[in-house]
Amino acid sequence: MEFVFVLVLKNANTFSIEVSMNKVFTFISMCLFAVLSLAQQNPCLDIKTIRTVKVPWDPTKPKSATFDYRFKYELVNPLSPTVVILPGGPGQTSIVPPTQWPLGAVPANYNKIYIDPRSQGCNYAIESSVLAKYLKTEFVVNDIFLALKSIDLKNYIIYGASYGTIVATQLAKKIETEKFELPMALVLEGAVGKKYDNFDSYFYFFQYEWDTTFKQLPPRWKTYFQAGKNESAFSKSQWASLISSDMIIGDVPEAPVSGNYLFFHLRLLELYFAKKITPKEQPYLPVLFSKLKDAQFPNLLFRMIGCGEIWGDWYYGRSLENGRLVKTGKNVCEGIEYSNPYDAAKFQVSKDIPIYYFQGTNDPATPLNTALYHFAVQQKTNRQFFTVANAAHAPLSGSLRKCADGIWDSIYAQRTLGREFASCPRQTVITSKEAN
Repeated sequence: MEFVFVLVLKNANTFSIEVSMNKVFTFISMCLFAVLSLAQQNPCLDIKTIRTVKVPWDPTKPKSATFDYRFKYELVNPLSPTVVILPGGPGQTSIVPPTQWPLGAVPANYNKIYIDPRSQGCNYAIESSVLAKYLKTEFVVNDIFLALKSIDLKNYIIYGASYGTIVATQLAKKIETEKFELPMALVLEGAVGKKYDNFDSYFYFFQYEWDTTFKQLPPRWKTYFQAGKNESAFSKSQWASLISSDMIIGDVPEAPVSGNYLFFHLRLLELYFAKKITPKEQPYLPVLFSKLKDAQFPNLLFRMIGCGEIWGDWYYGRSLENGRLVKTGKNVCEGIEYSNPYDAAKFQVSKDIPIYYFQGTNDPATPLNTALYHFAVQQKTNRQFFTVANAAHAPLSGSLRKCADGIWDSIYAQRTLGREFASCPRQTVITSKEAN
């Protein structure tokens, strides 16, 4: 049946507009479909989960200008705990399309709060010299605190990965200082304990892990990386980008070919060069080729916080020389003062917030020594340190993903972990310390 709307205007001239109802329904459906499709491609437009709170650009100034800070609140079950997910970088985002692996392997039945730091992702801002002075971890932490306060969050856990562990540590301290509801626990994956002496002291661990991995390569790849000759058109810097990225991922038990993700990618390339890629392997090619690109100049947030608080200097270029991984290019920190070097000892976490550390033995980005420093200096609270064999930068997100639900449930219950690792695919060494 076809309905007709008739609109009559009773002023100068009377006329009617006839619109068939089925066309209206079609038009509305198309609009809704377009909005939903766009929201799936751009998670910042998801009106169901994206929340907004006004935050000051400079929280140290009472009359500071403000901006609308966006965060994602994925409410699954009001009775379940909420995990606040703090990404690394500095400058990485956690509000991502649902097709990407979420950080932390948080159980599906937990509520989640995803964070994009100021100037990035859903809180994008145009880079400028004016913006630069507002890019500090202290200000990033204040944004997140006001976001949690705006929804009066209770019954929650704070999770941080890599640089996110710096944010998580300072956020826990701010929450205590502001007398807000304390989190049930702090979960740190690839923890940063303190600033590095310089870039070389950071990059050394990438070189060390690559030298170790290089010895395990098939002879044909050793020859190629040393001589730089192959049927591919990829440059040494592009190969170095792939190597650096895959070493951060490291060991993944569910990788289709091998636990080591780099070995899987090299095997995939051999099939590609030989034109033997099957439909099963085809979906992995886009990610592989996205990594075989020259490193990009880091964003302003990365430079301001990385140069001013963590490394002091930074060289973003990578290449291979006689098979060795080397840095290239100029120092992007020139002109940025190393003004506020980070030290976890300055931010003592409350005795009522237990800390759980997850660390890979082969982590080149946040090596074991810096994570153990964080563990050692946090003396006010109970803490457990889990060293995962053969894992790299994100062992809970990767190597322990298959057994993560039981781990999270025990963390929420504030139990001492141990038996939960019996079903895990990788051996885990546990170290515990009670508050001093």
